[in-house]
Amino acid sequence: MALLIKNITTYQKTKPAYDAYRKAKNKEQHRAVHEGSIILHEAAAKALKTAGISGKLPNVAALQAEYTKLQEQRKSLYADYGKMKKQVGEYNVIKRNIDSILRQDREPERDKEVERG
Repeated sequence: MALLIKNITTYQKTKPAYDAYRKAKNKEQHRAVHEGSIILHEAAAKALKTAGISGKLPNVAALQAEYTKLQEQRKSLYADYGKMKKQVGEYNVIKRNIDSILRQDREPERDKEVERG
């Protein structure tokens, strides 16, 4: 989403230079002067087209508000993930301890079976 916002703002900022280039009589000279803006505009237009955005551009302020909301949600979910990951680690330690206790109880039985056999 951050890339989409960046492409939209780049497109909007460079559109006047690109429009002037398209209307210019001496396109080569105009392109030489404004080449950076023209290249940025073409790249942003191509990225927006591949994203499926054509015609009217989405509102940048609304996209930024949604992006901020999603970032906050990501932070809270990541905090929950960290807590759960720690809890799973504690459960794994408990499981290993139980497994080692159960193995110790079984080993003496095996020794008895070997002596009888």
